Amino acid sequence: MAAAVVNILVHAVLYILKYINYLFYRTTIPETGSVVKTLLHQLFGDDKLKKLEYLCQFYHKYGLYRYEGKIYLFEERIAQTAINKLDKGADNYLEDSPLKDTFLGSSQKSPETRRAIASIFRKTSIDERGQVMIRDLDLLCQNIREVSSRSRPVNITQFSLRLALDVVGHVLLHLDLGGLNGRQDRLLDAMMTILHRCYALAEITSNSTEFIQAAENLDSLTSQILEDALNEDDQTGEDKRLVVQLHEACGFEQAKDNMKLFLMAGTETTASTLPVVFYLLTKYPHVQMELQAEADENIDNLRKDPNFPLPKIESVMKEVLRLYPIAPFISRQNNGPITIGKVNLQEHSDLLVFTWGIHRSPHAWSHSTEFIPFRFYENESKKSTSNLYIPFGAGSRVCIGQHLAWLEIRLAIAILLNNFDFSQVEETPDLRFVVDWTHAVVHPDKDMVFRAVPRTTAGTTT
Repeated sequence: MAAAVVNILVHAVLYILKYINYLFYRTTIPETGSVVKTLLHQLFGDDKLKKLEYLCQFYHKYGLYRYEGKIYLFEERIAQTAINKLDKGADNYLEDSPLKDTFLGSSQKSPETRRAIASIFRKTSIDERGQVMIRDLDLLCQNIREVSSRSRPVNITQFSLRLALDVVGHVLLHLDLGGLNGRQDRLLDAMMTILHRCYALAEITSNSTEFIQAAENLDSLTSQILEDALNEDDQTGEDKRLVVQLHEACGFEQAKDNMKLFLMAGTETTASTLPVVFYLLTKYPHVQMELQAEADENIDNLRKDPNFPLPKIESVMKEVLRLYPIAPFISRQNNGPITIGKVNLQEHSDLLVFTWGIHRSPHAWSHSTEFIPFRFYENESKKSTSNLYIPFGAGSRVCIGQHLAWLEIRLAIAILLNNFDFSQVEETPDLRFVVDWTHAVVHPDKDMVFRAVPRTTAGTTT
């Protein structure tokens, strides 16, 4: 009771301070002072993401603010200007990351390398491999059945990691990595030690023995995967395999470094998104049933054409990526003085387009912090193509892996729902998030586990 009263008083003080800010509005970047920081800590503790979200409303009139040395942009036009006209974040922002030598970590990579990478992720290239994704999902369903037959809960986070790794192998590398068969557990352990234990959970540092060993394992295992991919006989009769194009464009070492990005980013998006989707579908079983009906009705068509329309499933996907964008911010930097909106920025300002705040703004979205599963199926469908909705970035700087992520998650939802009924169990954790501020990724803080009961009414037996 006392804590609730204190929080009410804190909200009241913050409201007064916000009003004072508006009265003395000026065309400079507002900076969060010690008083506001203290009040925010009272409300949100160490949850930085919630503090930043709150500050978007506190500084709504400005469209941006400075917090801990970084400038957060959340007004639509200001954000789009930064995304489209400014360079990505400072060259050293991945200095301690295994991804520092990838095209993500440097703006100095050759045009040949960038063209090769772009060709790998081209939508037509991804779509051509849709049937391969379906085969991976059929194997995933077999694995889930084996677990559920022993009356054990299913760890959807771990299964999503293995699925995503196999999809990366089959779609991008034309190589069977065997993630779902347990052949890449060392690789997955290395990636999760780096991305989750170090950067997201801060359980270890990048100087720790565990991190260094994980980075060495990642490097050696990626080298072996690249060698296997280059030595794989191409029996398909297709054009030169994309991994070979990448190797020819930049050599073995750079190809290996960029493969780390494919493996880590390609698995992380799926393994972060699918658990959130199924948490929400188990929390709202009527939504799960409605999506199952759509999956059942269209499963045969989907198996023939992986891009067959699934409007309700796609609406839920869009809403999940609105409410819980996997990339909560987009890093940008200006190499010279620039004016954005009415604000003058000094050169080398550290800018973050705050996607999380844009997607949750009550000034842009009705019931902005609520999960409205069919928001994009009904009255706000046009917003999914607006500058207010940027889960994969925007313009020429859009996420290169968006087509892979979208098709994979879409197929996974449909095929899993066609095969299983999912429900929460005692071990299912609450949905809470941690942020990897280095790689700009948000994750559930714990693995998501559910009961998966095979359905006798599945549209197609796998």
